[in-house]
Amino acid sequence: MSPTFVKVCGLRSPEDAEKLEGLDVTAAGLIFVPGRHRQVTPEEGAAIAAHLPRGVLKAGVFINPTQKELLSVLDQVPLDLIQLHGEESPQFCEWLKEQGQVHVVKVFHMGESLPVSWEEYAPYIDAVLLDSSTGQKRGGTGKSFPWQWIPNEKKRWRRWELPVWVAGGLSPDNVERLLQEYAPDGVDVSGGVEMKGGKDRNKISQFVERVRQYDRQNH
Repeated sequence: MSPTFVKVCGLRSPEDAEKLEGLDVTAAGLIFVPGRHRQVTPEEGAAIAAHLPRGVLKAGVFINPTQKELLSVLDQVPLDLIQLHGEESPQFCEWLKEQGQVHVVKVFHMGESLPVSWEEYAPYIDAVLLDSSTGQKRGGTGKSFPWQWIPNEKKRWRRWELPVWVAGGLSPDNVERLLQEYAPDGVDVSGGVEMKGGKDRNKISQFVERVRQYDRQNH
């Protein structure tokens, strides 16, 4: 089994990027969604990306971007992953996949329905992220969805051998239980590793260590 994919999302400064130094983090997330309090501009994103430790993947978070908006960010920030949180269509994911330079992660908000069958996305994405939503707010809610839904989702996407990651309300205090009980392929944390609105190295370190401890015991 592969080690658990660990993403720390919502970095807002080069200092946040430097806090990941020496920690076994797989990816760091930059939010390019207007109006979000962790939003960064492409210029800020490029500066943060430049300060990330070598080997940490750079993920860009978007909600219903236009092709032009996405290409404009990709021109300025060397992203490895694009995480789509909106109602982007399978055709949009196909277009993005054909750009060839990024992995496509589609976010599915638990408890919401989509206008198309979820499986229509499968050929055009590289990973699935299960997240919570509260009303109109997509992601970044600080709340968990019912984790007992995870086994069905894993089964659904296994047919295409797509990894299933989990976000929503994760922290050093609950990530071990999530892994022990439901064993997702990846975890995505943001607010759960912050203090006073900024990323906290100790909390990130605790979060990562609990994930890697689980990996050592189970992989």
